[in-house]
Amino acid sequence: MWIADKRLHAEDEENGKRTGGKWKLVLFGSLGVAVDCLRWLLTEDSFEVLGVVCTRKPRSAWRLELDDPDMQEAAIEWGIPLLTMDDVLSMEADFGLSVRFHEILRPQHLARFRLGVVNLHGAPLPDMRGSMCDAAAIVEGRSEFGTSLHWMDKGVDTGPILAVRRFPIAEEDTVFELFQQSNELGLELIKETLVYIATGRLRGVPQQEYMDKLGITATTYYADQVLKYKQLPAGLSKEETSRRIRAFQFPGHEPVRIGRKSNG
Repeated sequence: MWIADKRLHAEDEENGKRTGGKWKLVLFGSLGVAVDCLRWLLTEDSFEVLGVVCTRKPRSAWRLELDDPDMQEAAIEWGIPLLTMDDVLSMEADFGLSVRFHEILRPQHLARFRLGVVNLHGAPLPDMRGSMCDAAAIVEGRSEFGTSLHWMDKGVDTGPILAVRRFPIAEEDTVFELFQQSNELGLELIKETLVYIATGRLRGVPQQEYMDKLGITATTYYADQVLKYKQLPAGLSKEETSRRIRAFQFPGHEPVRIGRKSNG
């Protein structure tokens, strides 16, 4: 679902006007979904990718196990400069695109982009902000999950919402399956909406307005809080035990741990 008003006004067209014939873009992302996004951007005449900001570390265990594409290799192969966060501070671009990026963009980074920075968040907004939302969704027994595009601001996943796509969580789904599906649908959202965002047809709705309209609340998840559910105390129901097992069933990662029931 696209959240924002897609009608094009004269002022939006002027604000979204391209410089030099193409929108100049910086891509932030390291995972395979970001590599897939870069591959798509390079086929689109509307965009000029000025560079990519990604991790310079070797791929993690799960990425090696699944042969998740390496952005460092892909960018070099396709002739796209590898940038650092410091490089961004001296750049001028129309907008940035963050695809499951692992670092926080500070206000000074966001200020370098004429239109702003769009973020692909791997969970439905505004109800699930932060990290490890996919695991939390299974632990909590939620019936649906999703993926979102939003404008970045100084908060944690608090900027105006551009689009959200939700899907049902099947009884047997693991966290890895939610991760994969949210990435796939997120990339589809980018392909569907990026030109609309750049031209101002898709402008974004403040999250509080969205929450008031739908009667939902926002929760921000933090990794250290979610990881506490990885310990299985004695006395859990069969259903909750199953949820926790599935919530941490991800290739290349340690599964849940069995421990004693806490006295506290």
